[in-house]
Amino acid sequence: MRKKIRNSLSIKVFLWVFSALTICSVLIYGIVFTVLPKQYQITSNKQLDTNTQILVSKLQNMCYEDAVKEIYNFCIQNNSIAILNDENETLSFGEIKSENFMVSTSSIATTVTFSNSEVEYALVISSTSKTADLISILMLRFLPAILAMILLLSFLSAFICSKVIVTPIAKISQISKRMTSLDMTWKCDIESNDEIGVLASSLNTMADQLQETMKELTNANNQLKDDVEKFKSLEEQRRNFFAAVSHELKTPLTILKGQIENMILGYGDYRNHDKYLPEALKSSETIEQLVKEIITISKMESMDLQNTLQEISLKQTTNNTVQAILPFAQDKKIRIHQNISTDVVLFVNPNLWNKALSNILGNAVRHSPCGEDVFISLQSCENATALVIQNTGVSIPETDLPHMFTPFYRTDRSRSKTTGGSGLGLYIVKTILDLHSMAYCIKNTEQGVAFFLYFSDTDRN
Repeated sequence: MRKKIRNSLSIKVFLWVFSALTICSVLIYGIVFTVLPKQYQITSNKQLDTNTQILVSKLQNMCYEDAVKEIYNFCIQNNSIAILNDENETLSFGEIKSENFMVSTSSIATTVTFSNSEVEYALVISSTSKTADLISILMLRFLPAILAMILLLSFLSAFICSKVIVTPIAKISQISKRMTSLDMTWKCDIESNDEIGVLASSLNTMADQLQETMKELTNANNQLKDDVEKFKSLEEQRRNFFAAVSHELKTPLTILKGQIENMILGYGDYRNHDKYLPEALKSSETIEQLVKEIITISKMESMDLQNTLQEISLKQTTNNTVQAILPFAQDKKIRIHQNISTDVVLFVNPNLWNKALSNILGNAVRHSPCGEDVFISLQSCENATALVIQNTGVSIPETDLPHMFTPFYRTDRSRSKTTGGSGLGLYIVKTILDLHSMAYCIKNTEQGVAFFLYFSDTDRN
């Protein structure tokens, strides 16, 4: 029971209020029981003294006969007795009972002289009222009923107070429990201008701020997770890249080393230096080209792109790239068709852009069979314009398309080593376009393979 009381604010408030009201009511009743009869007696005595003085002043101007009547009326009106006497006779006014004098009484003695006599009379007036004692008796008689009423009113008052005070506090307590579990899907609907209302309003404000902060933390946490995943992905790509670089460098270096050693030792046909020196040179050029592209990628990843951006013409840079790659295309009897009627101004790093465009066109020519065509055009897409470079007579297996921008990834048909590619061309294109936040993709078409590079419509003149 004690534990239940300790753990319940409602019960504690009820007991406190009930005890306080009961004790205060009993004390007040006791004070009234003690003070009221005495105060009534004192007040009665003062009133009797005042009335007696008024009576004496009236009697001074009356004759004896009228004075007797006035004294008689006074005794009736004031519930008292009077004795008027001189040396010869004594007159009594009012009914005198022996039990009256057992009650606390008050007497006033004075002298009076009437208008028709010079004899001085002694006047004694005594109060015979039992009112003060009756008050005490009645209060004792009604004490059980008064106590029952005090207990009942105290019980009702304590119950109402406990509900009024504890109900909002209990609601706030329940809300605080939900807050500890980070549940902010609530609203404290206590509307008042007192401290509890201010507390409820503060809880609502705090909940809104906590919910907003939790959303921000959740977003930040999700962003952090995404960043961690991206970092892991980049780290994995970096490891894979260097593993692939090691593998790609190992083969030409092994070949070059074997050729040089055999030529130095003069084994068999390797004595013919004129035959194998060009092959060794070709292997060293392959290594050199691979190293140059690796250095290019490293520089791009560490460069500050924003300070190198310039406005360039898409039409002009495309034409320049076509002119540079045209001799290679003519060797394979490949025709390049340009259809860029509307120019687009780009804000890019000119060197990187030219490198990316050259790699895309170079791949289109390199991986097309002899006598095919390469088409360069601008196409309107939803909210964007696409530069499309399509080469005919070739296709890429659908399973290989998602891996086309992976370093050193080659398909069985269109990207074998016999084409002379290093395996980093499209990876360099990807790196450059990612730096410029440009969207891109490779798709198979009915005629061949197409590279799509998307620009915002706001870039078009």
